[in-house]
Amino acid sequence: MAVNVSNIVVGEATLKLGDSANATSITAMDSFTDLGATQNGVEISWEPDMVDIEIDQYGDAARIVQSKVKVMVKTTMAEATLNNLAIAWNYDQNTGGDHIKANNAYDQTANGYTNTLGFNFGAQSVFPYEKALVVEGTAPGSVAGGIKKRRFYTKRAISMEASNVTMKRAEASVFTVGFRILPKTEDVGYEYGKIIDQA
Repeated sequence: MAVNVSNIVVGEATLKLGDSANATSITAMDSFTDLGATQNGVEISWEPDMVDIEIDQYGDAARIVQSKVKVMVKTTMAEATLNNLAIAWNYDQNTGGDHIKANNAYDQTANGYTNTLGFNFGAQSVFPYEKALVVEGTAPGSVAGGIKKRRFYTKRAISMEASNVTMKRAEASVFTVGFRILPKTEDVGYEYGKIIDQA
C-alpha cells in the first residue's frame, strides 16, 4: 500500500463568522470576523440518520435509506468576549446592534464606569439568528516551508447548543458553541456549503 505522508492533515483551524445575509460571495465571506482563539479544535460533522427497510423474507434489512441528515460545526471559543458570548447564546453579536451596546448611558451610570460594553439578553423570537461561517485549516500537501489551506464555507448556521459562562480561579472562561448547518436552496449542488483545498 502506497503511503503519502503529505496527505496526513494536522494543525489548528480558525473560525470566521458573519451575518448570513452578507454571505454573498467567497470574497465577502473571507472578510468575516475571526472569532479568535479556540480550544480542542473545530469539528465539522456529517450525521446521517439511516433507516432499515426490513422484509419478512430476510428477517433483516433489504435496503437502507437515508431518512435525514444533520450537519454541525462545533468548537470552544477561548476568548471570553461579550460578542462571542452573544454568538454562543444566539443573539446579535455586532457591537451597536440589537444586543451589544457600547457606552450605554444606563450601564455607565449604574456602574460608575466611563467606558462600557453591555450584552443585553432578553426574551427571544421563535426565529433564531442565522450566521455564515468560514473554517480555515490545513490542507493536504502542507510542509514546513509552505502551508496549504483548506476552507469550509457555509451560509446558514444557527447556534443551538447549551453554553454557559464560568468564572474560576485557575481555569479560563470559555464558551462552547455548536452550529447547526442548514441548506441554502439557491446553492444547487452545494446547499450545505463547500470545502475547498488549496492545491
